[in-house]
Amino acid sequence: MRGMRKGEALRSLVLTALAVFVMFIILFPVYYIFVVSITPGSTLATTEFRLIPQNVSLDSYRDVLFGFKGSRISENFTGTIEGAAHIEDGKLYVINGKLIGKVKYGPFTGLTFEIPLSSAVFEVSAGENVQGQLKGNVKGLFVLTKVNDDGSIGFGLVRNLELTSGELDGTSFSGILLKGPTGRDYIVVRNSGKVTFTHIGMFVNSLFFGYLKNSLIIAGLAVLLTLIFVVPAAYAFSRMKFFGRDHVLYFYLMFTQVAGGLGIAGLIALYGMIVKLGLYDKLPVLSFIYAAGGVPFNTWLLKGYIDSISPDFDEAALVDGASYLQIIRHVLLPMALPGIATVAIFAFIGGWTEFILASLLLTEKNQPLSVWIYLLMGGIGRGIDWSYFAAAALLFALPVFVMFMLAQNYIRSGLTIGGLKE
Repeated sequence: MRGMRKGEALRSLVLTALAVFVMFIILFPVYYIFVVSITPGSTLATTEFRLIPQNVSLDSYRDVLFGFKGSRISENFTGTIEGAAHIEDGKLYVINGKLIGKVKYGPFTGLTFEIPLSSAVFEVSAGENVQGQLKGNVKGLFVLTKVNDDGSIGFGLVRNLELTSGELDGTSFSGILLKGPTGRDYIVVRNSGKVTFTHIGMFVNSLFFGYLKNSLIIAGLAVLLTLIFVVPAAYAFSRMKFFGRDHVLYFYLMFTQVAGGLGIAGLIALYGMIVKLGLYDKLPVLSFIYAAGGVPFNTWLLKGYIDSISPDFDEAALVDGASYLQIIRHVLLPMALPGIATVAIFAFIGGWTEFILASLLLTEKNQPLSVWIYLLMGGIGRGIDWSYFAAAALLFALPVFVMFMLAQNYIRSGLTIGGLKE
């Protein structure tokens, strides 16, 4: 008896050690990429192999998340204007002043800027001629295309400038910016003033956020469309009887796999159809393609789960007068949440990681993170910043991990499917 216990303990120890070793092999690439991401100046193409990082730094993550690379910003702002001015014949002349503006993203301040005004002319509502120090509130559109290293504005524009309220020598007024001597009704800023970004502002205007937003739109729509198509289809194949039920889905599965094998020919045909229909560079179109491509497999997957749910629940709901849509909503969905969560995960991963169609059917401004990560590899052998790439790759994988974490509660819970009491 004691010998058997020792044997079982030894076997358990060996299996545990084997499991730990396998997990180490699986997770080691992730750990190594993490080490590269926090080690400045790291490289992959070298015989030097360090498991313990040295000179740890989060600069690569900071550059990815908050690195403003001079991307074009065009945002509405509110602010103040002040300086020496006078009103003459219904026009406000600002001779020597400054414009201070603030751009907000929801409740958060994204950036603030200050622009010197050597001259600006507003058409105002005041009827008398006065002069003095101007104080007022303004709003408009701030366009920024370049920021110098010292924080000054390399090149920017202020458009649609409106003086919402102003006061000069006791006179109150409002007005809009008029065309100046050069015939422009906007203010040009070159190598002057200053702009200050908050962390929110740097993140929202970073390259990473732009591609992240596109990826979330594409993957989110793909999940939504997949569930809209798959849930009713899986219910129909599982519960209803119709001609060809036992063969249609399997034929569709086989057909999509064969069609996928056409490779480049299928891509050319798809590209031609999208362009002919005027749907090129449309994010929802790409989501629809991803959802359509995953419908056969996901329908088959969810159908198998619904098959395990007793039909007695459906019959009881029908007896109570429920329609098929009510059965799906109030009976099927709560009981099939683990299967639906699995389908949602597959749909999200498919929309999140695909990059061939995304690079083919979208222009650069609408491309997702997957394409951007791939384009970062274009510098291989020519001084690519591996720390930056590793940080971007791990951040790219993070939403998939979060998706698994959110869905595992439903999958682990098992939602026991019982039967009706007789």
